[in-house]
Amino acid sequence: MYVSPGASILHADLDAFYASVERRDDPRLRGRPVIVGGGVVLAASYEAKARGVRSAMGGQQARRLCPDAIVVPPRMSAYTAASRAVFEVFRQTTPLVEGISIDEAFLDVGGLRRLVGPPADIAARLRREVRERVHLPITVGVARTKFLAKVASGVAKPDGLLVVAPDAEMAFLHPLPVERLWGVGPVTSAKLREHRIRTVGEVARLGEAALVSLLGSGAGRHLHPLAHHRQGDRGHDAAARRRARVAAGGPARDRRSWCHADRCVGGQPGRQSGAAGAAVPQ
Repeated sequence: MYVSPGASILHADLDAFYASVERRDDPRLRGRPVIVGGGVVLAASYEAKARGVRSAMGGQQARRLCPDAIVVPPRMSAYTAASRAVFEVFRQTTPLVEGISIDEAFLDVGGLRRLVGPPADIAARLRREVRERVHLPITVGVARTKFLAKVASGVAKPDGLLVVAPDAEMAFLHPLPVERLWGVGPVTSAKLREHRIRTVGEVARLGEAALVSLLGSGAGRHLHPLAHHRQGDRGHDAAARRRARVAAGGPARDRRSWCHADRCVGGQPGRQSGAAGAAVPQ
């Protein structure tokens, strides 16, 4: 697992990417539930997701769940162009960019502190530049590892910024639902919840032998170090390589120490969101 000296790994993830591009290009779609696809849902706006619509869902089922959604056909050329523009912002921020898919990447900004400023400020600036130059919302998680940065961005969505300070990684990770761990899908989640194991912290309190007995050798030995934030990036790197191959074929609580935005020491955690990055209560 790659570990930066401080919280300087960024996971930048465009929000509801395909749907956001459609809204950007057609103002009539803004504020409305949007489904991209036809027979199968390729992407959905957050309004549609709130009604139960998910990627890879059949189009008829999606329309039953969200009958007022506007369904638009995919425009892969538009998504590719938008992705290229966003990745240009990434590369202008740091040369250390690891693309994961058409709409997300890791950035290492640890060497830029003296020249540019702290990672939280760099992340805020990146979000602002993507919004101003490409006109798309993007969420960024910042942490010492890729694993935790990606978890942070997932928690901060949509259109947010979350920094996990090194001294509060467990305080951030352990209260989260088990589904936040890489590799925990519906089947594994159901097995854990049958045994009243609902949070990452509850997974961490189990010994590896108990997890292996419950989930099998592969899953048990995978989740035990993840719950302790050890070897977290190894599993992600394999998944990222698989996703990159797919994308290549076509765009496919310690309140003192961890917080939203860049208010990482002292005070009540806040959340940065929106184009202006205004802080609002959690």
